Amino acid sequence: MHVDEVTGHLMEGQPGIPADLVRTLLGVLRQRLGLDTAWLSSFHDDTQTIEVLDGDAASFGLSPGLRTPLSESYCVRVIDGRLPSVVPDTSQNQTTHALPVTDEMGLGAYIGVPVPGHAGTTSGMVCLVSQEPKPYLGDDDLRLVKQAAELIGTLIESPVRQADSVDRRSAIRRVVSELDFEVVFQAIHDVASGRAVGVEALARFPCEPFRPDAFFAEAAQLGIGIQLETAIVRRVLSLLPQLPDDVFVSINISPAAALVAPWSELLADVEPSRIVLEITEHDAVPNYGALDDVLEGCRAQGVRVAVDDVGAGFASFSHVLELAPEFVKIDHSIIRHIDVDDARRRLAQAIAEFAGQFGAMVIAEGVESQRELDAVRAAGIGCTQGFFLSRPKAHGHGFPAATATADPSEPLPAAVDLLGERRFELALAHSPIGMAVVGLDGSFLRTNRALRAMLGYSRRAMSELTFQDITHPDDLDLDLALVNECLEGRRRSYRIDKRYIAADGSIVWCALTAVLVHAPRDQPRCFVSQIVDVTADRLREAELARRASTDPLTSIANRSAAWTRLEQLDQSGEGYGVLFCDIERFKSVNDRHGHHAGDQLLVEVAQRLHDTLDPFDLAARWGGDEFLVITRCVEEPALACLAGRIIDRMDATPIRLPGGVEESVAMTIGFAAHRPGDGRSVDDVLDLADQEMYEQRRRRPRVRRKLSVSRPR
Repeated sequence: MHVDEVTGHLMEGQPGIPADLVRTLLGVLRQRLGLDTAWLSSFHDDTQTIEVLDGDAASFGLSPGLRTPLSESYCVRVIDGRLPSVVPDTSQNQTTHALPVTDEMGLGAYIGVPVPGHAGTTSGMVCLVSQEPKPYLGDDDLRLVKQAAELIGTLIESPVRQADSVDRRSAIRRVVSELDFEVVFQAIHDVASGRAVGVEALARFPCEPFRPDAFFAEAAQLGIGIQLETAIVRRVLSLLPQLPDDVFVSINISPAAALVAPWSELLADVEPSRIVLEITEHDAVPNYGALDDVLEGCRAQGVRVAVDDVGAGFASFSHVLELAPEFVKIDHSIIRHIDVDDARRRLAQAIAEFAGQFGAMVIAEGVESQRELDAVRAAGIGCTQGFFLSRPKAHGHGFPAATATADPSEPLPAAVDLLGERRFELALAHSPIGMAVVGLDGSFLRTNRALRAMLGYSRRAMSELTFQDITHPDDLDLDLALVNECLEGRRRSYRIDKRYIAADGSIVWCALTAVLVHAPRDQPRCFVSQIVDVTADRLREAELARRASTDPLTSIANRSAAWTRLEQLDQSGEGYGVLFCDIERFKSVNDRHGHHAGDQLLVEVAQRLHDTLDPFDLAARWGGDEFLVITRCVEEPALACLAGRIIDRMDATPIRLPGGVEESVAMTIGFAAHRPGDGRSVDDVLDLADQEMYEQRRRRPRVRRKLSVSRPR
């Protein structure tokens, strides 16, 4: 995905995203974080390409289309965990301080977040940098960049609709560009009196696919979904003065659109207390930090928040826990046949009780009959909407009370344990995402089928375990520390990637989201945990890191991996030795037999070199026909012995090349070492070994020698 492709898609009438949108997002991030430059890069064939830039690019030597090796970048080190995503001062981080790119670009501070691609891959990176250190950068800034990267990833990876015609795509674009849509309103009624207490704004479209959810989906695939949502919000707010003063107005908006909407401008000339933002989302939001920030800003002006489609899937429950909305709308799939389905009635009642714990108003969607209306009231739900009560209509027709009202019902019995087994199983039995109710001591009070299948434990086995028992020891301290922060009132939830120990002893990487639930008088009660298997994602990340550190021809370590090993040894204070190995007259092999033969010779040399070394030593292709060996040996006799073993291995048999040709290998080896306290840097040691190798070659008589070894004098 290059910058010309980003804009070219639109020029050709194909789905894509405008580069201006990405640049705008980058500009907002850069200005908010106080950094100099921001860019979006893409990854392809171990190379990263700068796609979109914002800010002072020239000072860092950047330009759109610039390609650089991924192995030399900060990016790959962030992805594989060697670098944090936020580096406030590159001079204070040992890894960034040692990387050549830091000095080459003049980097003082850095933030980098991977852009999620198709099926869990990483398609690129959102990066922000400055020439000066920025000590204030922290977790809040990282959450903001992550949300933007996820948004960009969603836009880039939107699936292309193969069956749609050019005319249909053009019609959707025309609707958005010309704002050719209609807004109607459906009343929300008080169940007992029938009075209209609010209205929900609904968009209607003049062309295929007509159905609003399908139209929004296809607009999103064309990269104009957020533009459409923002335009609808703007239209609804412009109609607010024409609506009855005594009703609230609920406006549907996705998390992605809520993040970028210009709320200060939109809310400037309206009464915010009448506005309810109805968050629509059927998939779990990966990061609620930035969304919380935006909604809190709106709430500070009087806007209220609703969660839509509660009960339709896990994501809605996650929204309720995370957003603590003022309104909870129960999905029509739960309300349909609620009068004859005991499970639906109990689930609706449980949701109503849950919402009541944090003071939310509950609205039942999709009421289609008097009997459903009566069942809704019996479940303790105060408001409802549906065709049985009133149909959507234009704003000029008023919103009278519904002619139908619910029959009075007996008062609800005292609330029972909301998270009891029956209600928990009703709510989550069909969720594909692992869920658990965890006691304050770590015991599993309730678990769903998805979690037990993921980890391989039976219900009984899980009930006898604590999360401490099945957490990998290396992850337990962090998990416990976050639990304690929740219990001490310093946070209400946390998210981490951690390893679980499955019943068969295998390791399962999971993304854990835990939310603390409080009892009356704000006493901690239990945790509700969402547990998603991300093992496949981790394996993909590991494979990307492996590719970034592996020479694609010889399959041994590359120059980047060798640098990393040297940096690690240097930082640990341990001694190490290096051997520079150079193949003599390699060019003549290419000249006489072709580059394919030369490649085969390099592969065989690399394999023999690798087979000669001890498990703790590293063989790397340094570049061209040069190889580097890194060893823990620091004494000259040991280094000389290792060089001798390499010589013997190379000299054992000629290398057979394509076409049956055999070639002997002539190699020059120079070595040097760093011993603790000798003051030598990594560069010093490499220079010494390199100089000795070339000095040996310079002093040698001009006669053919198969192999030689240079030793420091």
